[in-house]
Amino acid sequence: MHDQLVMALSMILRDRRELLDISQSDLARRSGLHRSYIGDLERGSRNISVRNLSRLAVAMGLQPSRLLSLAEKKLVKDGPIKKKRKTAASTQKRTTARRA
Repeated sequence: MHDQLVMALSMILRDRRELLDISQSDLARRSGLHRSYIGDLERGSRNISVRNLSRLAVAMGLQPSRLLSLAEKKLVKDGPIKKKRKTAASTQKRTTARRA
């Protein structure tokens, strides 16, 4: 259940950021967090602290409780969320693209 909430929250953070039409860098500046940390959160690869949840919520014009509430509602509506796994092909594509 805990991992599911983290994944739902990551999707809500990304969706809200896109709704506001701001980049990860913009959100990082507004919240005082690092852009790569925002990316990690949106992928669901990092767990978020209460302090950082509060920073992000304020930066997006929401109460922290509202972000959690939206994540809980997403879980109820959509059911279990599967984390995307990296495949060898996708890793190879990224490596090749970086070299080009």
